[in-house]
Amino acid sequence: MEFLVKIISFLVVIGVIIFIHELGHFLVAKYCGVGVEKFSLGFGPKILGFRRGETEYLISVVPFGGYVKMVGEAGNAEDEEDKDRFPAGKSFTNKSYWQKAAIICAGSFMNIMLAVVALPVVFMVGISVPSFVEKPPVVGYVSKDGTAFIKGVKKGDLIVEVNGVFVENWEAVEKNTVLGGENPVDFKFKRDSREFSVTFVREEDKEPGLYPVMPAKIGDVMKGFSAEGAGLLSGDVIKAINGKVVTHWLELQEYVQGAEEKTITLERNGVEVTVKVTPVFNKEANRYLMGVTQGKDTIKKSYGFFESIERGLKKVVELAVLFFVVIKGLIAGVFSIKMLGGPIMIAQVAGTAAATGMTEFVLLVAALSLHIGILNLLPLPVLDGGLIFLLTLEKFRGRPFSERFMNGVQQVGFVLLITLMVVVTWNDIMRLIGWG
Repeated sequence: MEFLVKIISFLVVIGVIIFIHELGHFLVAKYCGVGVEKFSLGFGPKILGFRRGETEYLISVVPFGGYVKMVGEAGNAEDEEDKDRFPAGKSFTNKSYWQKAAIICAGSFMNIMLAVVALPVVFMVGISVPSFVEKPPVVGYVSKDGTAFIKGVKKGDLIVEVNGVFVENWEAVEKNTVLGGENPVDFKFKRDSREFSVTFVREEDKEPGLYPVMPAKIGDVMKGFSAEGAGLLSGDVIKAINGKVVTHWLELQEYVQGAEEKTITLERNGVEVTVKVTPVFNKEANRYLMGVTQGKDTIKKSYGFFESIERGLKKVVELAVLFFVVIKGLIAGVFSIKMLGGPIMIAQVAGTAAATGMTEFVLLVAALSLHIGILNLLPLPVLDGGLIFLLTLEKFRGRPFSERFMNGVQQVGFVLLITLMVVVTWNDIMRLIGWG
């Protein structure tokens, strides 16, 4: 059943993104007076289809893409059948540079607009956020590598003001910190009955390093690790280790270091339970591990109309910047190509998002649509950006490229695309069997 949910979720995610993309090409082509012969979701042999007017609408067998076949799109004159069915004015070839560019860009534009429209709606309907955002801004953990530790901030301190503005919860702390831009941020803390102020200066390589109270809730218990043998379960909340109170997940990572046996006090379904666990040194992580992952501790939160638009657009910008950071990292060799995921990863993430809730599923669709929209604008063969690049070169040289040249470029692009698909699918398989 879980496998079926993942497959259906994958097909819905991919189907929506492809449909929106091809719809963009289709609508602008029709607006510019170009004849559209086929509108297909998928490639290869058709599964089903129907004809309305001049266009045949198809669902084809290979779901990784789609296409809109336009009259004269290949750059050569229409064949005899097209001449009979379509007047010369309906040929893509005969349209102006700007009309062609608009048609080519329209698919990516629609993908990006899907994210621009959907993300504010997600924030308006309600999105899962960490439960601490609405709690009093009590410091739950201070990193020894951060400036807060250096300046004397301690666990248990209460944040009273940020840049002179009273803050009643962690969401207000984050909002007012961001509003400070790149300027120094003034924090006022309260410890017992004493208040004191600390100014944090923006540094590229160092964060303040103060975190909210975040329960050390267990997500998954990994097979073969000591946590599984000790009987820890998903959903357990660790309250103390060797008598030291744990108020943040990062404290858990700190307190389990060392090979000696640890006495762990945890809460399970409202009942206090004590277990003993001996962490094991992991060479890859270069530290001692019990074998547990962090569990989610979230609440559903919705926002007003204008704030939803603000947050949604900010999320669009964040996701776009993340895309370019990854591309830059891949080119520079900072990131490995092994981190890229393909259809299997998308299916897994889509299935998880669908099981979590509709807003999380829409958030995934919007993020993927945005990234695919941006990706398609890159000046690479086969992609829309590559076609725009060639179209622009044609305009400057004053004559179109030969059909042989265009076919060669398309073939090179197709080989690159297939190679990428093979690589990311291989990465998925390696992760699935635990080798990636």
